[in-house]
Amino acid sequence: MNMDYIKVIESFVETVNTPVLVIDDRSYVISSNKAAIDLLGSDFKDRHFYVAIRQPAIINLFENVSGSNEIQKENFYKTVSGVDRTYQVTAKYSKELKIVSLSFDDVTDAIQANQMRRDFVANVSHELKSPLTSILGFIETLSKVIKSNPSKAIQFLNVMERESLRMSSLIDDLLDLSRVEATDKQLPTEQINLGNIMHEVIEILTATAAKKNISIEYVQEASDPSIIGDYSQVVQVFTNLLQNAIKYGGDGNKIKVIMNSIEYHKALLTAGYKVSVEDTGIGIEEHHLARLTERFYRVDDHRSRNKGGTGLGLSIVKHIMARHNGRLLVESEPGNGSVFSVIFPDRVN
Repeated sequence: MNMDYIKVIESFVETVNTPVLVIDDRSYVISSNKAAIDLLGSDFKDRHFYVAIRQPAIINLFENVSGSNEIQKENFYKTVSGVDRTYQVTAKYSKELKIVSLSFDDVTDAIQANQMRRDFVANVSHELKSPLTSILGFIETLSKVIKSNPSKAIQFLNVMERESLRMSSLIDDLLDLSRVEATDKQLPTEQINLGNIMHEVIEILTATAAKKNISIEYVQEASDPSIIGDYSQVVQVFTNLLQNAIKYGGDGNKIKVIMNSIEYHKALLTAGYKVSVEDTGIGIEEHHLARLTERFYRVDDHRSRNKGGTGLGLSIVKHIMARHNGRLLVESEPGNGSVFSVIFPDRVN
């Protein structure tokens, strides 16, 4: 190929941010930009293409597109800085110049997002199918026994009510999670008082706790815990943490809520406020702790379902705390209860 053409190609390729290789009709690399060198680990200029790319799928892509009018694509896999990444390689042949250009677009995040959506849909479908199947089965049975065995019919109705409430709770949590994710990139702007919000949440949940013979003690050591935040989302954080302590702490459980000021926290890199919800329940084994904020993850799946848990509460808390530049911390061990803490910076920036 004329050297002037090669220089023009090289000048153009260097202006492109994504990795690009240009291969001539001898199957030699005649140009590669810095991004391609960083990706492939070497400058393969004037070397055979097969030396640069050893994955059979990309070699087949190159061979198939050579001499063709079609633009073809294939995936290229590479471990970058210890992370497995996927690149979509687009191959195009130029009849005039008799060259093939290969561009590498990093599609790892898009693939992961699609996988997360598929997993999410599968999980939601599973969570809804279980109570629906139960309700439909009881409706069929109920129609047969409602006259002959009224007491059994009432028992079935109670189960149906419980399963319906579980579906309703799941849908509410899904909507809450959707709303929280929609505001992920928006910084809160309201001046709110954490102490006032906690008093409101405890007042609302005290009756629920009393039904299970659970006491809630509140200790506020912070004199004026005011921050810039989202009022409704902070209410949700405190509500979710207290409801979890009530649900899973066990009857007769004692819940202690402590709110204090912190001069500096390494996770925040600033001063702030820490709110801890302590229970005297059965505790959580260590291997579960890292996964508690995963969507639909439950420590005890059967027990959680029976108590109306959706497996989304802590995921919602984590998202809200991230929006507030805060953190969710969990400490627990079997037999010694659990402490769920949230820390808010004294400012959101």
